Amino acid sequence: MSAKPIQLYRGEQSTRAAEAYRRAVLERRERWPYVHTFAPPNAVDVNVIGTIACQAQGAAAIEVLFYQVNSGKRFYLQAVLLSANVTFVPGDALFTVDRNSPVGVTGIQAMPEHGFIAVPVALGSATFGPWKLQRAREFAPLSIVRVKATNINLNAGTDYYVCGLFGYEVPVLDVISDR
Repeated sequence: MSAKPIQLYRGEQSTRAAEAYRRAVLERRERWPYVHTFAPPNAVDVNVIGTIACQAQGAAAIEVLFYQVNSGKRFYLQAVLLSANVTFVPGDALFTVDRNSPVGVTGIQAMPEHGFIAVPVALGSATFGPWKLQRAREFAPLSIVRVKATNINLNAGTDYYVCGLFGYEVPVLDVISDR
């Protein structure tokens, strides 16, 4: 497939083309082109935090946080918090963020989030804030986002996990009325 050739307009054609371009820019002026970097004006903040006591060492992963994207909305994940209430030595616990994957059940719709599979270090903290992502992760309407943790070397019952998802939701289809 070849590139579209550049078309030059002259005289009255150039005036019509410039007017068409001006109208196109005006129509799109209120649209937000940077949804993966900044929240658009119609966004609703999502700040979800979950805590749960650590399970026995070597036991199966447990669900620390569950978040379901609202119907008709798209969720943009901008930052995460994967930590514990104690000083965290790398490898003390493993954290996984995934979508549509219940604990202990593997399904065809299950998808671990790239870069968040069995993370052996704390990402973010209650003191310094969440771990910011370079680019927001996008989740479709009704997707279920879970944070799971596996205890390797934390004290069961006295230590607990602290996890969070931070971002915003925007309508999938935004209808604007001209009334």
